[in-house]
Amino acid sequence: MAQTSPNRRVHDWSSLHQDIVDSIAKRIVSRADLIAFAAVCKAWRSAAIKEYFTSRSTLKSPVLMIQAKNKEKGTPTPEFYNSSKSTWSKGTFHKLGLLAPKKTKQSFYSSLGWLVAVSADLKVDLLHPLSHDQIELPDINKVRNHHQQQSFSGVPYEFIASKFVLSSSPSWTCDYIVTVIYRILGGWGFWRPGEDEWTSVGRNIMDLAYYKGQFYAVDFDGNIMVCEIAEPEQPKMRIVVPKVPMEPMCASVDQSLYLVESQGALLVVLRLRQWFSSTTEFRVFNVPLEGRGKCWCHWSDLQVKNLGDSTLFLGRHNSSFSIECKKNKNFVCLGNSICFTVDFCECLALTNGDMDASYFVFNMTDGKMKPCLGKRLNLRAPYLWIQAPF
Repeated sequence: MAQTSPNRRVHDWSSLHQDIVDSIAKRIVSRADLIAFAAVCKAWRSAAIKEYFTSRSTLKSPVLMIQAKNKEKGTPTPEFYNSSKSTWSKGTFHKLGLLAPKKTKQSFYSSLGWLVAVSADLKVDLLHPLSHDQIELPDINKVRNHHQQQSFSGVPYEFIASKFVLSSSPSWTCDYIVTVIYRILGGWGFWRPGEDEWTSVGRNIMDLAYYKGQFYAVDFDGNIMVCEIAEPEQPKMRIVVPKVPMEPMCASVDQSLYLVESQGALLVVLRLRQWFSSTTEFRVFNVPLEGRGKCWCHWSDLQVKNLGDSTLFLGRHNSSFSIECKKNKNFVCLGNSICFTVDFCECLALTNGDMDASYFVFNMTDGKMKPCLGKRLNLRAPYLWIQAPF
């Protein structure tokens, strides 16, 4: 075995002049290399973060987070995979060395490049995968009740929330709002920096999106509402567009609604899935906020048949978003498609029991769907998209 020479000089890379470090960071092309660069020391991480938030669009395709089972601890361990064209075209992912949260029993969600972690002791933290910044939020059971008495006792931590949505990234501003959709208990809540508890709103909703300075929600009846939360003591919800055109209630059909901004417009996406079948259909509509208060009478005028250059990213545990593929040339999707993650039961049906799929891509042109990435789905740890820049 080769031995290290006693005269070998060990370099202190953290002592490099910051201008040199910044210059190196500017020349890094791949996101995986930039993340490895950031792991060297704090000074290099600072340069990497600065470059990442201001750099080329080739570094800004989404990241897929998978919770693989830790063989030693027997608990899910977060793994992050790059969504570059070079890796996806080969049917594989490039694992990224991002932040691995320290607590083992956590349920994860994502919004605007940040992770939200809910732990078994009901602690809630905002975590940044690259900068390692951490923001402590009130415990998930600290709620200011308005319409109903919330009871979190006996509810497993991973079933308390279904989604968190940020109004703005804490990387850019301190003036942001965190919203949460409660999964089993129903309703939703919000929190602002400086508050010591969550404010609960009783109405059950399916999805939330922040659009042009306001939160919008869609409920299980297909009503689209604006969330008026300027006064925490008296939060209100007002219907602005009634009745998204859902199918009649049927025991054999599962219907999900998503809100997502794409190219400056607010879209509502209806996903139809036959139970115990691999059949999945998506319908996309523009939300006519300009004609508030009017019923949607002519759906043919509002339905979006072609997303153009955009790809939508839908997930049960991440806030939905879209990217323009021409501005993200390193990303594999070619536009006019929908990438979506699923839970265990959905994956079981969509893959006919094979389970080796992490997400699916629906092609709006031909209506066909294909599974992607051969990673076995974890029963209690759904996969989620992390939006760039993060």
